Amino acid sequence: MREQTRPVCLTIGTLDCSGGAGIGADLKTFTALGCYGAAVLTAATAQNSTGIRALHVVPTAFVRNQLDAITDEMTLAAVKVGLCPAAATIRAVGRWLRERPALRVVVDPVCANSRGIPLLQPEAVAALKQELLPRATVITPNRFQAAQLTGAEECLGEEAVEEAARAIFATFGCPTVISGGDLMDSSRDVFVGIDGLHHFEGHDHAHAKVHGSGSTFSAAITAGMARGEGLRESILAAKLYLASAVAGAPPPLPSGNRLLWHGSLAEPLAQG
Repeated sequence: MREQTRPVCLTIGTLDCSGGAGIGADLKTFTALGCYGAAVLTAATAQNSTGIRALHVVPTAFVRNQLDAITDEMTLAAVKVGLCPAAATIRAVGRWLRERPALRVVVDPVCANSRGIPLLQPEAVAALKQELLPRATVITPNRFQAAQLTGAEECLGEEAVEEAARAIFATFGCPTVISGGDLMDSSRDVFVGIDGLHHFEGHDHAHAKVHGSGSTFSAAITAGMARGEGLRESILAAKLYLASAVAGAPPPLPSGNRLLWHGSLAEPLAQG
């Protein structure tokens, strides 16, 4: 793998056995966007589109072994960090990232799910704030995660989302894009970086009940940066990719939820 022709993206996170979210969605996204995907497993879940039923945490030493095995052979262009369910795991990943200060890092702070249910214990949230957020090139919380990171009770309106994004940037120094598709009339995201606050408009998929949209969005940003795109360009391209994956989604599951289709970009080539 020394003579690489495609940028290598690494995802650090959990395995969703349904393939809809987590590292499964990340790897599909990396491939669709022209990157080679590698993965480090922090936990395995018994999960489908309705939620996590059980979770098995990978021992911290084995997480580090995975990280070392990959970097011994591959040169990474960008890294995404998703759900790390244990504080010890977060600290281990943080140490590994500090050893690579030039690496571009997207942190998807999965401290709550898309319904606002907390997924991390307070110790793990504290480790996330201390170890990962200050190291991130960009973080991609949903509005519930943003509220948890800032100590707000809720982020129910656009002004509250903007305030949370500003607070995260001011506290941790990391550019922040908060997805708003489940809150506003369109898929409108709020971004705060060194040059202030911006909005990113997109196609409306607020009511599609799509499983894995957050994972896919952050993975697509990671792929964009791995290909050498700027941060804002990567965010815009990620929104377009997500809209394409939503548009190509198969019919809803019995739960009413839908799974993203990551083959939309490849289909014209296959048909041609």
